[in-house]
Amino acid sequence: MRFGYFDNDNREYVITRPDTPAPWTNYLGTEKFATVISNHAGGYSFYNSPEYNRVTKFRPNFTFDRPGHYVYLRDDDSGDYWSISWQPVAKSLDEAEYVVRHGLSYSKFECDYDRIKAEKTLFVPKGEDLQIWDVRIRNNDDRPRRISAFSYVEFSFSHIASDNQNHQMSLYSSGTSYEDGVIEYDLYYNTDEYEGWYYLASSFDPDSYDGSRDNFLGAYRDESNPLAVEQGQCSNTAKTCYNQCGSLHKAFELQPGEEVRFVLVLGLGKGKGQEKRAKYQDFANVDAAFADIKSHWDDRLSRFQVSSPHSELDAMTNIWTLYQAETCVVWSRFASFIEVGGRTGLGYRDTAQDAMAVPHTNAPMTRKRIVDLLRGQVQAGYGLHLFDPDWFDPEKEDVAPSKSPTVVPTPSDDDKIHGIEDTCSDDALWLVPTICRYVQETGDTAFFDEVITYADGGEGTVYEHMTRVLDFSAKYIGQSGICLGLRADWNDCLNLGGGESALVSFLHLWACEAFVEAAQHLGRLDDADTYQAMADRVKDACETQLWDGDWYLRGITKHGDKVGTHTQDEGKVHLESNTWAVISGAASQERAVKAMDSVDTWLASDYGLHLNAPSFATPNDDIGFVTRVYQGVKENGAIFSHPNPWAWVAEAKLGRGDRAMKFIDGLLPANYNDLADKRVAEPYSYCQFVMGRDHEDFGRANHPWLTGSAGWAYVATTNYIYGVRPGFNGLTVDPCIPPEWDGFSVRREWRDAVYQIEVKNPNHVSKGVIRIELNGEVINGEIPVQPAGSENNVVVTLG
Repeated sequence: MRFGYFDNDNREYVITRPDTPAPWTNYLGTEKFATVISNHAGGYSFYNSPEYNRVTKFRPNFTFDRPGHYVYLRDDDSGDYWSISWQPVAKSLDEAEYVVRHGLSYSKFECDYDRIKAEKTLFVPKGEDLQIWDVRIRNNDDRPRRISAFSYVEFSFSHIASDNQNHQMSLYSSGTSYEDGVIEYDLYYNTDEYEGWYYLASSFDPDSYDGSRDNFLGAYRDESNPLAVEQGQCSNTAKTCYNQCGSLHKAFELQPGEEVRFVLVLGLGKGKGQEKRAKYQDFANVDAAFADIKSHWDDRLSRFQVSSPHSELDAMTNIWTLYQAETCVVWSRFASFIEVGGRTGLGYRDTAQDAMAVPHTNAPMTRKRIVDLLRGQVQAGYGLHLFDPDWFDPEKEDVAPSKSPTVVPTPSDDDKIHGIEDTCSDDALWLVPTICRYVQETGDTAFFDEVITYADGGEGTVYEHMTRVLDFSAKYIGQSGICLGLRADWNDCLNLGGGESALVSFLHLWACEAFVEAAQHLGRLDDADTYQAMADRVKDACETQLWDGDWYLRGITKHGDKVGTHTQDEGKVHLESNTWAVISGAASQERAVKAMDSVDTWLASDYGLHLNAPSFATPNDDIGFVTRVYQGVKENGAIFSHPNPWAWVAEAKLGRGDRAMKFIDGLLPANYNDLADKRVAEPYSYCQFVMGRDHEDFGRANHPWLTGSAGWAYVATTNYIYGVRPGFNGLTVDPCIPPEWDGFSVRREWRDAVYQIEVKNPNHVSKGVIRIELNGEVINGEIPVQPAGSENNVVVTLG
């Protein structure tokens, strides 16, 4: 079943049926103020941290995604009322037409009911700590209509998300006040003049208002039938204690064909409401702010644009996958409809991988995240699995509380730093290639010598931080010479507890090779030799200890039992170890082909690649919690999306474009636009996992948006399928495509120059560059860095 379509010209996903199988969400905001919003206008806003600076309330794990950011309309003659978004009033779809346009950092809600056309656009302006609701109401009737509009948000009665669920004292330490079109809300116990002070302001002069949720909704009612809307008048109540909301009411009389426009502003900062109300009463400022958001994403997306025979993959690559990857980098993984701010901070491995995807579009944030992670690394070399970067940021220490960028409690040093028993063995390894990719993209070679503190004291250059990562993995190896799994590796449910992880050794090899290339580029040849020798030892251990005949082992338990071997009935084949054996370069050509053929045989499905097969059915604590997860769910035999692109990269390195595209098409969200009732989740967002074949809901996607799937899907397609990837000294173009393609074209910006790349495939091969022309001249190898501001034509011929 289909619920909407991709409007690629406007870079929007248009939802034409509001009764989607689940709420389909979007992210508003590119800096500090953010809103997670659904196609029903349900969701919540926060500032910087979804856990510690919640602006509006949200009730997770309910049938409805409520509360939200609503505008109700009421016919003041008949008493009939509805909401511009389908929810929460939910008029019959036989009577009303609803359309939602999720764009890049904005969502537009359209409603046509009883000859009244209404539109509400939500977005967060750049440089502002607020959200704008731009509302238009048009009378398409042949008679005058008296229409009342009511806004509604429910303020978070604590800046801490969890307090909204279980901390009764928060009910008695907050309140609202009203003056001149602005409802101001404060947390009484909060002395900060910025956080803890929220407001809702209107461009109109309200006829009535409510700062009390209980008064607005009424007893034994909810957002679907609020008493104030039903009666046509708010209670004009603002008070301390209990539950607070923001509702501003205005009655309009519209002549036939007449349209009225007004703006609501939801923001934070004591006394800011009047200032921002005055600014956005001038609709020219609203239009300019919205145009700025559009321009922001025009610029971001222009850095890489592809045109190929695969229109669905193009739409995802050119628009949605990059947008999702940027969202993960900016907001980390703790603000969605699944993870609703129950914890804060950065996941080490998550952030390191997310940052790998966007240095060309968001170099400043990529650099910031890398520095955050370096500060979260201890001198021993490992990274803190989950941490808040503010703990280790010296720039934050002397900042006055009233100017602090976020209200986050600082734990003791003992709580900050964990020991080896809590260390995930893969975390810091991801950071080494990410640092190299950042420098390759930007040319910022000096970054290697920048001095960054360690989490447990002391400091070192970025280059030294990288060596400590590699040395740590070299130190913590088992009897077989394979890296120890420690608490877990990438798979948090694979808890080998003293056993050895094939994945970590392959990652170690990959990180060593990336470092060696960087050391050679810097002219530090002794270091290059040292770490090349380390890489050679790791590769030898992998090839002698991990090959199982047709595929690679996943690991070895502390008791010496193999995991992921042909002799097992459960967990026989694993995706991670086989793909990384190829990506890292550990596998010989013959073994690499066999391993990926086994992946196809054992793990492939119409919905993507399973993480392992057959699913574990027998608990085994030597292997870990994965053996206690339901079969076909998450890490136990589901189609775990994050590692699927690793298989795309592996097949591209092997030159098998058909196989790579088969794996891509299985997971590609856009391919399920007409099967949305089966997929359930959004067709424009990668999800954390899809239920595997061992579960009754096989094919259902779960946990959209905040997943490493997006970043890796973007890296895999841009760098390895289209094959355009930067190096320290030049740009490589080495595609791997289905042989039936005649070719494709890419526009790529790199180091302030533009490269218009046309790839021709006259002999219909998958891989193999036989000719490169740069501005009409034949060249060999990499495309050299071209002058800033130049536009260059590149023609690549495969054969």
